[in-house]
Amino acid sequence: KPAPPPIRDGLVGIQSIRVEVTNASPSHHLDSAALAQKIAETINEQSWKTKVNAHVGKDARGEDAVLALTVLSETVESRPVEKTERMTFLVNDSATLTRLDGALVWRETEVKNWFECNVAEENTANVWKDPGLVDGVDKELSDSLVVRMFYGNYRN
Repeated sequence: KPAPPPIRDGLVGIQSIRVEVTNASPSHHLDSAALAQKIAETINEQSWKTKVNAHVGKDARGEDAVLALTVLSETVESRPVEKTERMTFLVNDSATLTRLDGALVWRETEVKNWFECNVAEENTANVWKDPGLVDGVDKELSDSLVVRMFYGNYRN
């Protein structure tokens, strides 16, 4: 697996990020606090190469920048595949990374994040009640967001 490209120039000098998540979707399936924590964990998992750490919370703790993510919508559709139920999840979001002096470091607007997984539940309305599944969606969303933020649209 090739190494990812160097992190974006705009992130140079940022060592600590505060993560804030707002869920503005009508359905509110994803918990803002849990998603913020998952994003912070994903950033921290990469800290050995990015030298950037993250935390959640509204209180300033010496961070250099704030990552603000807004979930705009959360939908799921059912697709039967060979006797299993494969669901496709779509989470639309917008995000900004802003230095404490107000300088915009990175932004993405109305990004469509598609995720697929097998689920036992046949009813799409009930699928969001599975905490393991929601945790998986949080992880997929946080992984793709962090890669885009640090490295652009890099795909390995």
